[in-house]
Amino acid sequence: MKVGIIGCGNIADIYFKNSQKYFNNFDIIACADIKEDASVHYSKLYGVESLSVDKLLNHNEIELIINLTIPDVHFEVSLSILQAGKHSYSEKPLSIEFKEGKQLLNLSKEKNLYLGCAPDTFLGAGIQESKKIMENNLIGNINMGSIAMGVAGHEIWHPNPDFYYKYGGGPVLDMGPYYFTALVNLLGPAKSVYSQSRTVYKKRVIGSGNRKNEEVEVDIPTTLVSQIEFESGALIDSFFSFDTWKHNKNHIELYGDKGSINIPDPNTFGGSIQICTEKNGKWKTIPTNENNLGKINIDRSEKTNENPGIANYRGIGVSEMIDSIKHKRLNRCSGQLSLHVLDILDTIIKSAKEEKKLDLRSSVNEVKYFSEEENIKLLI
Repeated sequence: MKVGIIGCGNIADIYFKNSQKYFNNFDIIACADIKEDASVHYSKLYGVESLSVDKLLNHNEIELIINLTIPDVHFEVSLSILQAGKHSYSEKPLSIEFKEGKQLLNLSKEKNLYLGCAPDTFLGAGIQESKKIMENNLIGNINMGSIAMGVAGHEIWHPNPDFYYKYGGGPVLDMGPYYFTALVNLLGPAKSVYSQSRTVYKKRVIGSGNRKNEEVEVDIPTTLVSQIEFESGALIDSFFSFDTWKHNKNHIELYGDKGSINIPDPNTFGGSIQICTEKNGKWKTIPTNENNLGKINIDRSEKTNENPGIANYRGIGVSEMIDSIKHKRLNRCSGQLSLHVLDILDTIIKSAKEEKKLDLRSSVNEVKYFSEEENIKLLI
């Protein structure tokens, strides 16, 4: 399938690179950005056309467009893609407001088009093998758990971090999609949320690039602590912060009536799983680096926020969506899933603002396990 990209910022590079290196069912043939020099840069780097946004939307050969713009305009751009009669796959989140995400999902159904949304990291070996362990009932029914994401702030590495600290930014909308997409995949839909928030620093100092040492105003909460109840009955404590200099919390820990499981970083595709199935026993480590989507493919990174020795297969969500279009089934990184995740994120922020427990407005069906036999068919 011929694919285009709108939005040629930092994240675009991995989509271009991985599409040419790993996936066998789509070709990115053109890109566009409101800053022409950005699209020209990727055009020269990867041998694709650099077009205006309007020309890309109306390109006869392009059937699917990947929306890599900033979160504040995800809705606007995805809406334009669907209105142009193209399938839409967006970077996370689907939108910054639940009502907008719902509008996108309704329009995609009305036009018989597919709607997809990152993150696709949950399709990687770390989360999928955790799902397999849980489906085999090694951990039992999950009663409780915790998730934690704490960093000192993206201004340390990002040359233009302003949007992280404005409406539509913050740790929950930025990093929450990875964690809650993984959790919904593992536990099913969420039911209710209670949250509190803090803003620790009123200004941030950019640490790299042409704007190094320039200050950025902070307009939103930068730490949110929540408790999420899932429809299954599981209670999950949640911590998201751009104010944490260092911590030793695990990314995701789940506690069942037969054992505990420590799940790897949901912002990567691989990583080792730890399980304990004896009371007060020892952790057993289960590596995933031999799995198709767990093999380490980044040995050294120029990005200070990307650890060496990780698996990064961003774009598998696009590939799986195209395969789903071909076989007329619901894609795993679906609009339904991303809308429910957006509902969780939106409700966390609203709960903190209103200082009360809030019920979610949506649900979602189970997302099926993505087997090795399935994903190998999409890889070069």
